[in-house]
Amino acid sequence: MEKQQDDTLMKARSYRGVIATGLRVYTASFRKTFRATWIFSLLFAVVTAAIGVLLTMRMLPVGLQMAALPQFKWLIAREHLPMIIGFVLLVVVQLVVFVLLVRTAGRKLGLFPRLRRAVKAALHHWLLTIGILLAGGIVLIPICLLLGLPVVILTVASTQAQLGTLLGDPLGMPSYLPWLTACIWLLASFLQVYIVLSLLFIGYYAYGSAETQQRERNQQKLSIQ
Repeated sequence: MEKQQDDTLMKARSYRGVIATGLRVYTASFRKTFRATWIFSLLFAVVTAAIGVLLTMRMLPVGLQMAALPQFKWLIAREHLPMIIGFVLLVVVQLVVFVLLVRTAGRKLGLFPRLRRAVKAALHHWLLTIGILLAGGIVLIPICLLLGLPVVILTVASTQAQLGTLLGDPLGMPSYLPWLTACIWLLASFLQVYIVLSLLFIGYYAYGSAETQQRERNQQKLSIQ
């Protein structure tokens, strides 16, 4: 079984071939990936929803106040220091949960035994790595933006409402907005997790391609000598 996986992994592939193979394998193993990661994904989404509500409902107004009153920005920041510290801590928790999520997915699917060599190969073949990231981004970023479109619309609407408040207009946002914000961020982040996880598979096959190309070059050098 392991030899069969190595035979599939260790092949020279183009950028397009790496992305196509990675996405195909990810799609085929999606159920297994979901079963292994849904708890961490849900936890990540909950933390992201809390960050989204805090950002949209509290941090954004404070930021606009600091921009409108630059001479008092440090006073405003000091007044809201506990909230800012809480926001930073939530971001740290979010990053930790995401690392655990990726680690769990990689271990469950057997992608991590070669992790150190994969990172080393990515740094050595930096041009291939950049190309894969750019090509993968072209495919995945529009999907993530589409999923995050409600978040963008809600943030723009909240920004306009808060700007109107600073100019003297009453805040015309509905009372259920925090719950709506939380639900939108929760759903968008939960779905985006599984879009981003596909990069794990793309990177896995990029590593195999880079290792194979390096071996072929080494063999060519030996044959010439």
